[in-house]
Parts: sequence; C-alpha cells; structure tokens
Amino acid sequence: MMKIKIFTTLSLIFGLSFFYGQKLEFKDKNFEKAVLENFDQNKNGAIESSEANAVSNLFLVQKGITSTADLHFFKNAKMIVLDGNAIFEMSINNLDQLELFSCTGCKIVVFKGENLRNLASLYLDNNLLESVLLKAMPKIDQLTLSLNQLKTIDLSQLKSLRKLNLEHNKLQKVDISGNLALQTLNIGGNAMKQADIKKGMKTDMTVFGVEK
Repeated sequence: MMKIKIFTTLSLIFGLSFFYGQKLEFKDKNFEKAVLENFDQNKNGAIESSEANAVSNLFLVQKGITSTADLHFFKNAKMIVLDGNAIFEMSINNLDQLELFSCTGCKIVVFKGENLRNLASLYLDNNLLESVLLKAMPKIDQLTLSLNQLKTIDLSQLKSLRKLNLEHNKLQKVDISGNLALQTLNIGGNAMKQADIKKGMKTDMTVFGVEK
C-alpha cells in the first residue's frame, strides 16, 4: 500500500511539472522571439504553458511577424496589438478573454474572426482587406475597417455594434438594418449616397461622409 501511495504521489508531481513546464513550439519564429523578450519569466529561453497563460496584454508592434497561428497559446489575453507587421491572411478564433484586437498597417488581405465572445473593439484599418468574415462576436462595439479594399461587408451578426468606420474602401452599398445599436457610421471615400445605406428601422444615428 505504501509503495502505491509513493508511486501515485510521484506520478502527480511529475505530471504537474510536465503541465506547468511544458515548452511551447511556435510556428512563427519572429513571434517567438518577441514573446521571449517579454514573457520568459524564468529565463530558460522558452515560453512555457504557465507563462503564456499568465499573459493578459500582447503588444507586438513591428516585430516582423507573418502569422497569427501562435496566438492560441495566449488564451487569457484580453488585449492583442500587432500593428505594423506583415500578415497577409489572418484567422483569429476561440480566444474567449480577448476584448481588443488591433492589426493596423499589416497588409492583411483576408481576415477571419470567429468565436470571440468578449471582443468589443476590432481595429483593422490601413490594410489591403478584400474579404472579412466576422462571426460569433456578440459584444463587438467598435469596428474600424478604414483604408482597405472592401467591396462588400456583412454586418448582420454584430448586434451590439455602436461605432463603425468604413472610410476609403470600394463599397457601393452597406446594410445596417440589423445593427439597431449603431450610433455612428463613417463611410467617407466610398462614393455612396444616402440611398445606398439600408437602414431599415434604424434612423437615430449619425452618418459621416455620405454624398448628397
């Protein structure tokens, strides 16, 4: 019986050591280098699961990052800022704690965001965006997609959206009839008229940049 207890105790100790000391394997080496500079708390030259889980804010501006594939390691991050990197295709999903995400000036062409249940602010301005998928983001309040190449945008799932910036894209029409919380819409630089905005029952908001 004593041997069984000792074996069980040792197994538990080694199991916990493995869990907390597990070194993460990064796909983007520039991403890895950037997080090592800031979050390698025990200075062992690697990011471990416990260190990644302790991160609440990721500020990785102009670090030469080309992929967001490693973001899933930082599941407790509330704020992620990747401005000034070069990430042509971007997919962000299943980060339950994330409240703010910014990647301005990142040369993004395609963006997919899904299952970000606490995300309130999304900034993707000054990119090359041609396609945007925004799905299962119930708390989005502020969305900035200015200075891109968008021809269409589906806003139907963004029920909490209050501030929307779409300036200087290639939009010819926009449907905000389902965005009943919307307060301000900026569409300057899209050659759109009032008739090109489908408002539905939504009338108590301010529209900037519309042609008369």
